[in-house]
Amino acid sequence: MKKITGIVLLAVFTACQQGTDYKVVRNDVMKFHDIVMADHGTIISNQMKLDTLLKDIKVLKEAFPEVDTLKERAAMTALKFELVKAEDVMNNWMHQFEPDVSGKSNEEAVKYFEAEKKKIADIDSIYKQEIKISREYLLKFRKPLRN
Repeated sequence: MKKITGIVLLAVFTACQQGTDYKVVRNDVMKFHDIVMADHGTIISNQMKLDTLLKDIKVLKEAFPEVDTLKERAAMTALKFELVKAEDVMNNWMHQFEPDVSGKSNEEAVKYFEAEKKKIADIDSIYKQEIKISREYLLKFRKPLRN
């Protein structure tokens, strides 16, 4: 029964792909890209906040005397590295993305854009994860960031 269900779903998916205009899928990819790019600003902002904390580690120590600055410097550097890595993944995707599918059939173009939609969804997950982690970390030092 499971095999039959899987075969039917695969047939439906294939039929849907064949009936789908690649432009619809390409537009979906571009809309998703625009949504992810909105989070790009947060990635950059959190990098800048970490840079500020790293440059003003003495101010951080004054505001939070109990803080182990060596440990926090390492944590901030690691967080910043992950944010930059996430940004690099997005930049690489944008450089490799090819919206012009001249010479491909509609079915080939649909498959290409479906694969690109998966890639941008993966990047979205990475962005959301790194934003969440860095935001939670930065909340620990909210007081000095208000200055």
